[in-house]
Amino acid sequence: MKRAIHIFPAFHKAEKIQDIRKIYDPLSDKIPPHITLVFPFESLIPLNELFSHVQSLANNLSPFTLIMNGVTGSNGEYLFLNVKQGNDALIHLHDELYKGILTPYRNHHITYTPHITLGRIKNQEECSLAVETYKGWEESFHTVVKEVVIEEIGEDEISHVIGRIRLDDNMY
Repeated sequence: MKRAIHIFPAFHKAEKIQDIRKIYDPLSDKIPPHITLVFPFESLIPLNELFSHVQSLANNLSPFTLIMNGVTGSNGEYLFLNVKQGNDALIHLHDELYKGILTPYRNHHITYTPHITLGRIKNQEECSLAVETYKGWEESFHTVVKEVVIEEIGEDEISHVIGRIRLDDNMY
């Protein structure tokens, strides 16, 4: 089973993000705007073990503020919406999730940079044009992250949420 762990930020005016994704992201109709914490991996890990792993981490984390704005390109094929506040918390979540039962699935050849993918554009010139188009986009998105989402990815590449795990509201 192919799975991943994400944050699905609840932004006011999130449709502005989705409007861009509909143009540039082939997955825009398969998964909502998201920040990936654990990249898709094939695993036979029992769901109860995966849930326990994520829950044990979430029990020790407080909800946190997330602010995103600014569009940049990456690797000549991606269009990213950047994190302006909450980056440290996202990196911490990513690093901690890849401990224990998920250790074998971590790719140490890629530096983790939290973002929302606005597009995956196979042509480097088109990607550069998209970055240029949105370089002055001033839209800013604010929310409080309160949960982590576990998903299964179907044969059709459509995301199916199988669990929502709340961050501990009692932490301070």
